[in-house]
Amino acid sequence: MPQLLLGLAIPRTFLLPEADQATFPGSAELTEAGVSVVAVPDRGHTIMLDNPEAFVRATASALTGREQD
Repeated sequence: MPQLLLGLAIPRTFLLPEADQATFPGSAELTEAGVSVVAVPDRGHTIMLDNPEAFVRATASALTGREQD
């Protein structure tokens, strides 16, 4: 599914588990296409439930272009 981000002409962010960051296939391709790949700590497959605070911070940062406290 992340391949859908490649052709969009808008700012894009892809969230993934921090544990998968080094081994995620396609991460380099996304980055080369201008997609911000963000690793979210302490989460599993369901980011919104596993670490909602980190999900909100990462989403707010992606939407505003600023780091969230």
